[in-house]
Amino acid sequence: MVRIEREEKAMQDNQGKIMQPEQSRRDFIKAVGSFGLALGALSVAGCSAKTPDNDIAQNVSDVKWDETWDVIVVGAGLAGTSAAVTVATEGNGAKCLLLEKGASSAGGGNSPFSSGYVLYANSAKDIAVYCKALRGHMTNTPDDVIEAYAEGLTENLQWAYKLGLTDDMIRIDSVEKLSFSFCWPEYPELPNCDAMGTFIMAPANMSNEDFVKLDPAETHIAQFMAKKVTEYPDLITELVNAPLTGLVQDPQSKAILGVTYTYNNKLVYAKASKGIIMCCGGFENNQLMVQDYLSMAKAYPRAGMHNTGDGHIICQKVGASFWHMNAYAGFWNNIRKLDDSEMGKYFGVDKGSGITVSKGGRRFYMDWDACVLNDWPGQERGDTLETSVGCRHGHFQFGGEWPHLPMPQESWFIFDSAHLEKAYGTNGTDPVADGFGYKTDTIAELAAKTGVPTAELEETVRTWNEYCANRRDLSFFRPPETLASIEVAPFYALRCAPEWINTDGGPVRNAKGQILDLDGNVIPGLYSAGEFGSVWSEMYQGAGNLGECMVYGRISARSCLAS
Repeated sequence: MVRIEREEKAMQDNQGKIMQPEQSRRDFIKAVGSFGLALGALSVAGCSAKTPDNDIAQNVSDVKWDETWDVIVVGAGLAGTSAAVTVATEGNGAKCLLLEKGASSAGGGNSPFSSGYVLYANSAKDIAVYCKALRGHMTNTPDDVIEAYAEGLTENLQWAYKLGLTDDMIRIDSVEKLSFSFCWPEYPELPNCDAMGTFIMAPANMSNEDFVKLDPAETHIAQFMAKKVTEYPDLITELVNAPLTGLVQDPQSKAILGVTYTYNNKLVYAKASKGIIMCCGGFENNQLMVQDYLSMAKAYPRAGMHNTGDGHIICQKVGASFWHMNAYAGFWNNIRKLDDSEMGKYFGVDKGSGITVSKGGRRFYMDWDACVLNDWPGQERGDTLETSVGCRHGHFQFGGEWPHLPMPQESWFIFDSAHLEKAYGTNGTDPVADGFGYKTDTIAELAAKTGVPTAELEETVRTWNEYCANRRDLSFFRPPETLASIEVAPFYALRCAPEWINTDGGPVRNAKGQILDLDGNVIPGLYSAGEFGSVWSEMYQGAGNLGECMVYGRISARSCLAS
């Protein structure tokens, strides 16, 4: 992903860290008085502010609000800014509060670190067919939700133009004009795969080499939308370092009346006359949630350091139903330093230059996962999913289907000196000096260094070399172009760990962006957009998350304004 490479430095602070929710888990904000005003919230460590009036409130009318807004948007990633800008441009003077937990006005989740590609379509009917096919055997995203998403995709490009992007500012990838999109289409085997395109902020005729040198602050859709927010100072008030701490819910009607948040060490009660739009992202940096929902003891997200799942917990407290909690973009293996301090560059190694083995010394999956998307040889429209191979945002062909595969906490990328430069890729020139692994003169010595069984590793390498000689991987059917033998000493073993991007699970939303409760009823006044309860459940189309941020940012804002 070219954009990620440009922002590698910005993500280094997040490497090796699994963030925990900023709020304390010790207790919930207590119900207010005998009326029992429901606060789906967590107490905030270090916040000394008191609200005695609300502590004794007997009914909804007794709540003392510090401020009142028409719409409150939580999270300033692309979904949140899209929602806020929709309120400003279509709300007939409606006032919007945009709360951001982190310090960046472009959000502290995945948006500013993403590749920047946005999905769009020309025909809602055609792209809906493709999106429904991406559900696979899943049935938990209703047709009308997908159809609303598809309809919104037809607006994305024109909406970007309406907001000020011009042809000399964006590059469009489509069936008519394909340039360098890295994931278009991600599943060419499925019907209507050509029914969509992507756009990205880059001069139309710019080369990839020049593109990666651009300043992402000037050429990323998340940054563009963050700047767009500032053009409406009378209608949008954005606060950074202002985490949501609760939702205020009427216990009778179950309607969400407002929020509590902290700002400058003060607890603030903010009323929303029309509604709240939750754009809180995922839970990549909440280790307990990753373990509970994804069955992964520990994995390393590339970004989203503020995506700690607190929005999920808050919505649970007000009775929201959840879906797709096992949907995510990952896992694949990337190199990780022996001292566990740092991951390698984002897709900086070339997995086609060797093989990946387990602690047992054996290959255990289709280990050519560095391609990540659809740039592998031999993939054509009309191929069958059952026999295609590759890695598509962490999905692998397994048993003729494309689920996510669990990854071991540690594995080893094995290659020889003839492929060193290509294998280590953009990481540098000496992986051993950089602390990523070992170099030995024999495979047996390599096994001793890594702690894997010698006989198993020697047999695995011998079998692999036979596959390479015959140009056919009989174990996992990697394309012949990716078969690099391991014969020339010295040999290398680089430590690997599971890496990923984002989660898609969260509150169930309907086609209007409204969040539903456990009985399938609308929770009045509560909406969502983006990866916070995304439409994606099984297979995922690259650029679809950013496309969804725009689509459901608009949908939820329009539904909220119409309430």
